[in-house]
Amino acid sequence: MGLGQFTVRIAPDIVDGDISKLIASNKTDTPFGNGDLLFDWQALQVPKGANKLVSISGYMMGEDGGTQTNADLHFIFAKSVNGTAPSTLGEENAAQTACFELPLHYLGTAAIEGTARATVGAAFGDTFSSGHQGAANGFTVDLVLEGELESGQNVGYDVIYVAAFAGGAIDFSTGCLANYSSGAPSADSTTDIVVQTVDARKCFQKDDIVYVHDVDTALGTVSSVTATGIVLTANNGAAVANNDEIMNATPIKVIFGFERNPY
Repeated sequence: MGLGQFTVRIAPDIVDGDISKLIASNKTDTPFGNGDLLFDWQALQVPKGANKLVSISGYMMGEDGGTQTNADLHFIFAKSVNGTAPSTLGEENAAQTACFELPLHYLGTAAIEGTARATVGAAFGDTFSSGHQGAANGFTVDLVLEGELESGQNVGYDVIYVAAFAGGAIDFSTGCLANYSSGAPSADSTTDIVVQTVDARKCFQKDDIVYVHDVDTALGTVSSVTATGIVLTANNGAAVANNDEIMNATPIKVIFGFERNPY
């Protein structure tokens, strides 16, 4: 029997209750810079034992419904120690300020070089993939990762953790504005958010978490999207005013591909 393959997918909540990580209260963009934390630790449930990471692929939504900057992406992997997960690295959209115990948890790193992995085809957002072209620095992924025994939530699984840093300017502003000349919804009053300026389908997908630009309480989770409307899975968690910019807290989707020996 040959090697088995499996994938693990994540969609990190970058905002995590602080919308200023993505946009200022006056709607000024706050792009990520080189070395800024893109997302903090995310738990990956993987089969027990050693697993070989062979690919990293994903999609980032672009600024104002357009394409995203082809910045480098840097991933770091860790495990729990004595049942304790690595502590936060700090706040997203800022340099690392914490997790001084990282050397004890560290498993490995992988980088995807922005220019080398740039692809033609996505009219909005940006796709990325590690590929297997070793000529470009950081373009090939080949790591063996093993979590701490008994760290998984399910029988037969352990947990490894991944975080990511930006290697250049990345902007997640949507430019998608609430459209209410009158009757703007108060909190907990509707599941339908009417928008304008930018086609909402270019900025939001089902299961994304959305906010308005100046409130740290999420509006909710997306159920469906049209060009001019966002439908939430439950009533809006915050009030919406005309021309509020609607923000996506989960603009990055990442798929990690693994191989393992089935024996």
